[in-house]
Amino acid sequence: MNNISNTSKKVLVVGSANIDLVTRVARCPRAGESLIGTSFATVPGGKGANQAVAAARLGAETTFVGCVGDDEFGGMLRGNLDREGINIGHVKIHSDQPTGTACIYVMDDGNNAIVVTPAANHGLSLIDIERLRPVIEAHDVILTQLEIPLETVEALLLASRKAGVFSILDAGPVRDTPIELLRLADVVSPNETETEAFTGIPIESEVDAATAAGHFHESGTETLVIKLGARGALFATANEQHHAPAFSIDAIDTVAAGDAFTAALAIGWGTDTPENVLRYANAAGALAATKTGAQDAMPTRAAVETFLVERTQ
Repeated sequence: MNNISNTSKKVLVVGSANIDLVTRVARCPRAGESLIGTSFATVPGGKGANQAVAAARLGAETTFVGCVGDDEFGGMLRGNLDREGINIGHVKIHSDQPTGTACIYVMDDGNNAIVVTPAANHGLSLIDIERLRPVIEAHDVILTQLEIPLETVEALLLASRKAGVFSILDAGPVRDTPIELLRLADVVSPNETETEAFTGIPIESEVDAATAAGHFHESGTETLVIKLGARGALFATANEQHHAPAFSIDAIDTVAAGDAFTAALAIGWGTDTPENVLRYANAAGALAATKTGAQDAMPTRAAVETFLVERTQ
């Protein structure tokens, strides 16, 4: 068993909370085309809330900070986070905006296409981060994403750096994000699409990912973990690189696999070798992709450990 299994961390997740409106469909519709879906579900989601649930299920003492609407969707999200044992005392309720939503097409091959409407998520402000400083100082690692205002992400990363608290930026979804923002995080973790958006390099192989990592380094981003989907993940600094291949699975729904990966990365970071940490994160992502939904698909620590033992036999 790796060292990650004995890790206990306090994880603070600052980010989005959305309700996912999920339709299963054979493929994505083309412009002007109507397709018949095979199923529909309304489930708790949002990259930030997903990562908080994943961190909690992987054994971390977890606090979530976000902003939801004063509506049924907001109550659904807060209730689900609370049931997972997550501290929601710092979740803000927006008086004017509805809870954020994500319209998701899940295709027969397990891949997905998503349109996010942030709404209340944009209510997380600089003032909220200033008030959060004592909370930041009380945690071991900070997780954030790009589904909340960029100025709020910047303030959070600056506050984390000032407090000496390790930070991971999940560099998604694709936005017009200044490269300077990435430099503030201790680890930046984009997926293939996001990596291409930042570097202009289509990621079609591990070599492409390594080349793109070099572009990030030249721009001042020191440590990267690039999520490569079915090709695994790449850890890269200016001096070393490690590729961890993906596990072979029958993917059902990849919507929140990256969120499970990122949470596992946060829990494992610094407790074992980069290769073992990436392997652990790949296992969490793989398990999430074998179930439908977002937060409901997040694996437990026991499930990840069992999966790793089975895959080493």
